[in-house]
Amino acid sequence: MSDCLIKAFSGCACSPDECAQKPATPARVTFVSWRIQAIACLAFGFLAAIVSAAWMETQFKTRDLRNQEQVSWK
Repeated sequence: MSDCLIKAFSGCACSPDECAQKPATPARVTFVSWRIQAIACLAFGFLAAIVSAAWMETQFKTRDLRNQEQVSWK
């Protein structure tokens, strides 16, 4: 079967009985429910929010440390 497909796409002709074979089982098609999609989307968003908040905290901390000598107290 795979040789027949390779021959068909490469321009070589197969014998008629070789190309007439069909796969024994059809390909499985799986559908993900909307609930699982929603849960995955919320989980990914929550994870992205935690990571970005941790990154912003380090950025603000280093910015505050850099700028602390420029603040004048009167």
